[in-house]
Amino acid sequence: MVQLQPLVPVHQFDKLPSYFIFAGLVFIPLTQPYLHEYGEDWYNTSNRRLCELALRELPRKAGEQLVILSQVLMDDINVGYERLAELQVKKVNGVEVLSLKQLRWLVEDCKEECLRFDLDEERVIVLNYQLARMATHRILKGHRIPSPMSSDLLNEVKDSTIPLACLT
Repeated sequence: MVQLQPLVPVHQFDKLPSYFIFAGLVFIPLTQPYLHEYGEDWYNTSNRRLCELALRELPRKAGEQLVILSQVLMDDINVGYERLAELQVKKVNGVEVLSLKQLRWLVEDCKEECLRFDLDEERVIVLNYQLARMATHRILKGHRIPSPMSSDLLNEVKDSTIPLACLT
């Protein structure tokens, strides 16, 4: 029997934060250290929905993560979305998001004209994929961010068992 890790890790010792940035949208896996950034009373001061998910949800399969849109780095490509933050990413182009690694591949392998992110609270982000790709470099340069993703994702090889196609 395989022991599943918590859906939201409690500790992240000796591990750099994992992230993926596309069109100024900053995606991260939810961790308890992220919630602890709200201070000692994080349970009462952090986003209630994320806190409940962190404490009560269990993974359905190994490697599953709760991926959130943590913030939006403002740019013309994401105008109107700049206030969206701390929302769980449920789907990308109709495919359920199971991990940050999978989200990266869903975005990078997009063959559609538009890229759609379905978020918590019935929120939706739709971007022209090619314009968003071009904007990503400009946004990273403007914010002096050297890479669109953390080193743990840079070295990842695409896993063929992760669903990447729309289930239409």
